[in-house]
Formats: sequence, structure tokens, C-alpha cells
Amino acid sequence: MIRFYFIRHGETEYNLQGKVQGWNDSPLTKLGIFQAKCTGYGLRKTVFQCAYSGDALRQIDTARIVMNENEQPIQIITDPHFREMCYGGYEDGTYYEMLNPLYEIKNAEFDGYDGLYRYYSDIEIVRELEKRDETGSFEGMENAWNRLSEGLETICMKHYDGNILISTSSFAICTILYHLFPDFVQPKLVANASITVVSYDGSYHLEDYNNIAYRKAGEEYYSLDR
Repeated sequence: MIRFYFIRHGETEYNLQGKVQGWNDSPLTKLGIFQAKCTGYGLRKTVFQCAYSGDALRQIDTARIVMNENEQPIQIITDPHFREMCYGGYEDGTYYEMLNPLYEIKNAEFDGYDGLYRYYSDIEIVRELEKRDETGSFEGMENAWNRLSEGLETICMKHYDGNILISTSSFAICTILYHLFPDFVQPKLVANASITVVSYDGSYHLEDYNNIAYRKAGEEYYSLDR
């Protein structure tokens, strides 16, 4: 059996500034580096068969930091299949500019990304954003899934068992969960440096979701100033 350990990258400068990343990139903050280190500590005894990362530096750095904490570290394989969803014309803009029109539809006050989950499902958010992107370059869930699933299928053809780390981003994970487990309702975006585990034995199974216990274990051991 294969177990995919999906990790969302640590906090980035754009996360802190409320800016849209997607295929754009920004570096991990001091906190983001710490989050990745803490999750790595929590996973230190987990033996990984291989480790993949999307090709954004925030994803690569997160995987590298996690693996540096592991008792049996392995090389990171960079794979563009595991990029974040492309947000098209919204990239490099603000979350407010991208999301506030969706709040206005509901006559609600802007409350960030997680606040939208009170009014919309994942797929509804993405479809509304895709519809409103005037550039026509928003990737959308179906196109993102075609890319992500190709990456997963390639890994499954190479490996028959073992734990596999995949460092990626929030809506990439959301897309994977939506297509593999359509009945699963995601209540909010996964947290920075959280772990979501999906196993594969010919069928996919959701074993763990948005787990920050690994990060918390590291936070108990480390401190920001250590």
C-alpha cells in the first residue's frame, strides 16, 4: 500500500500580505520555516520511500526543511505536476480583490478565504472565480486535476508501497480531495505545514486530513528563537 503524505507549504510572504500566489511564488517567512521544521520533527521517525515537491520554491523549501529533520532523509524530486492551481488574472493581486465579489453576492462582509466556506463549497468557489476571471487563464479544478492526477498515477506506476511525501499547496490538495472523495466536505483551507494522508491499494482512501499534530509536536520541542 502507498501512503501519500501531502503537506501544504509553510507560511509565505504573500500569505502574510494577503496576496494571491498560485503559479507565482514568494519565500517562506520566518514562521513558515519554523512551521516546516516543526512538522519535519513530528514526522522524523516516518520512513519515506520518496519525496516529491511542486516546482515553486516555497514548496521545495518546505520539503527540504521537513526532510532535513527526518532520521532517514532522502533527496527531493521536483515535479511541476504538483504546482498550486493557477489563479489566472488574479495572480499577484490581493485576496480581497479576488474574493470580495463572492461575498457581495451573499451580501456578506469580507472574511478571507476560510470565511467563504460558510457560503460556498470548494468547487463553487473555484467555478465562480473561473467565471469572473476576465483573462480566461484561470486553471480551474478540472484542468488542475488532470495535471495532479497524472503526477499521482506516475508515482503509483513506479512504487507499489511505502510512504511518499508530496509538498504542494492548499488548492492543489483541495482539488485532489474533491476528485478522489467527492462526498468529503472540506470545511476550510488546509493549514500551513499540515499533513493530509491518502492511501492507495488499487483504490484511494482518505486516512487523515489537515492534521497539525505533527507540527504541534515540533512546536513543543522547538521555539522560534532556539
